[in-house]
Amino acid sequence: MAKVLVVSILSVLLCLTFGCAYWYQPAKSFDQCDQDLQQCYEELQKYADMNSIGCYEVDFVKDCMRQKGYELSCENALPENVKRRDPTVDSFWVLAGVSGTME
Repeated sequence: MAKVLVVSILSVLLCLTFGCAYWYQPAKSFDQCDQDLQQCYEELQKYADMNSIGCYEVDFVKDCMRQKGYELSCENALPENVKRRDPTVDSFWVLAGVSGTME
């Protein structure tokens, strides 16, 4: 568990060094990505009290998005023609924005 956490933190730090991290899946629209992320948050609320954000909550959202076929991508690894929304301070998953094709 600790090894997975360290690898995840290092991956995110690399992305933050070279640009923001975004959930991305080729051929998925920006709106679909945003909707899928919101569904993951809603699912998480069934299992967590949401008073604090810890490893469980972060891992839950990551697993949920990966089950939907998304991967975290650094900004410089995204195709130039995809729409992006940077993470915001009020987002639950503050380290990752959303991205997708324009319909």
